[in-house]
Amino acid sequence: MTGKLRSLLAALLLAALLLTGCGPENREETPALGEDETFEDIEYRRPDVAEMEQAVAALQECLGRLCLPGTLEERLQDCYSCYYRFDTMLALADIRNCQDLTDQFYSEEYAWCLENMPRMQQLVEEMYLSCASSIYAPILERLYFWDGFLEMYGGDESAQQPEELYELYRQENQLINQYRSIIADPYVELDGQQLSLEESLASTTDVGEYYRLIDAYYAQYNSRLGDIYIQLVQLRRQQAQLLGYDSYEQMQYELSFERDYSPEQAQEYLEDIKEYLSPAYRQLVALQPYEAIYWEYMAPETLMDIMAGAAGNMGENILESFEFMDKHRLYDVQQRPYKAAISFQTYLSEYEAPFVFLSPYGDQGDLLSFAHEFGHFTDAYINYNAYETTDLAECFSQSMEYLLLFYLDGLMEQEDIEELRYYKAVNTMEMYVGQAAISEFESSVFRLPEEELTTENINRLYLESCADYGLCDESAEEVGLGWIDVSHLFESPFYVISYPITNDVAMQIYALEQESPGQGLEKFNAMLPRVYEGMLPSVEEAGLSSPFEEGRMEEVLFCLEPALGIGKKS
Repeated sequence: MTGKLRSLLAALLLAALLLTGCGPENREETPALGEDETFEDIEYRRPDVAEMEQAVAALQECLGRLCLPGTLEERLQDCYSCYYRFDTMLALADIRNCQDLTDQFYSEEYAWCLENMPRMQQLVEEMYLSCASSIYAPILERLYFWDGFLEMYGGDESAQQPEELYELYRQENQLINQYRSIIADPYVELDGQQLSLEESLASTTDVGEYYRLIDAYYAQYNSRLGDIYIQLVQLRRQQAQLLGYDSYEQMQYELSFERDYSPEQAQEYLEDIKEYLSPAYRQLVALQPYEAIYWEYMAPETLMDIMAGAAGNMGENILESFEFMDKHRLYDVQQRPYKAAISFQTYLSEYEAPFVFLSPYGDQGDLLSFAHEFGHFTDAYINYNAYETTDLAECFSQSMEYLLLFYLDGLMEQEDIEELRYYKAVNTMEMYVGQAAISEFESSVFRLPEEELTTENINRLYLESCADYGLCDESAEEVGLGWIDVSHLFESPFYVISYPITNDVAMQIYALEQESPGQGLEKFNAMLPRVYEGMLPSVEEAGLSSPFEEGRMEEVLFCLEPALGIGKKS
């Protein structure tokens, strides 16, 4: 094809695309939940990887010849539809697997989806590379993809991910499946008997027996889960090496979480926590704060009623999000046997529907956990699950916990509200030091030389990190086994640093609301549309301080001390 003909074709195609409205997917045209449809009505169907392969092949054939704009758009939409279907079914299988970890069907389906996800990712990469190397590339970037698409994919083979990478992803997901299978229903050997840990803990009323079961679990599963974790660390290091990163930690910061701060900045932030908050945490523990908290059972219906009332009090985007969630039953807040001990929000792409999964304790503390995940839900609902940086998403979820405390009037007794506020302050202090300890521990594990990557050394590093942050005494060797309970280490590596860093932003919203009712909520709603992709530009645009500004940790402590009754005046 001559350059003149190529230019003419491009001009004609551009005009045609503008006339036909080809561009980023129109959200209103995608299949969404029906007026009376609920989560229970969504049918799981194992997705078809071959269908995605055929869709990509058809697109590539179309890109290689003169093609009508409408046909090109159809081929692209076919590819996206296949991917969104797979993503939706993966999320659905995950939810239903977590609702009952002993359900063999959804356990196997989630494992199948997770193992096949790398192939789907590979096909998406092939689709992007084919588009970037085609004659339609400039127009597709402008009308269908995003600014910087061509720079990212380059239109040549050098932009393609190494083939071995997807095999490493597949092996990684196999290990995650093994991990999930083990924790679904662990059994322990005790007094010559094999006992279900879940059933035994639920049935015992003897405190001594309870701790014997827990000790048996750690003794018998620390090494077993340690072996899986070691293999995950090794695979993840190989991934980083293949992609040219200095470390897997750096890879996660840039590639998975798109953070606008570095591991070095994060480490400085952790040092500030250690300097300012760890001593205050030790002081708090000496006061035995939980002895002042007396909670009764809270039924799921009561939990929903209170959250509905709080959402109504906050209004606007928050109320709209809650009404959508409630109407379509896009939540699970029930207590039941064999439900996964984890809380999260996920997204059903084909239905443009977020979903909240809560592992409740059955008391008032569930309000904060629910508020956290509902903060994620509101963000995902308003922004159609915008994929930008995880840290911005955590700003919304953690801010919702603090905002909730100011919008409970008429929904709970004032004494209970004050107790919840005190609990949140305690929880905040624990979050800072606890997540900081996990974060520093995780970095330390990935820095271990290959010959020193053993379960014993991992246990030692966890104990040292917990002791450094004031969570335990160095002699408490049993604490060193507890890292196996941190699911993020296995399934979402280097995620936990987001909790303390983004909580700094949430506490600024809390301080605004405390200073002037409605001011924090106004700031939350102003940030919600996600004008910027990154956390730091969004924070700056909102007129808030960066978590990395000098003196921020001292401000956090200044805010927490009065609520906790600690500090110089205590």
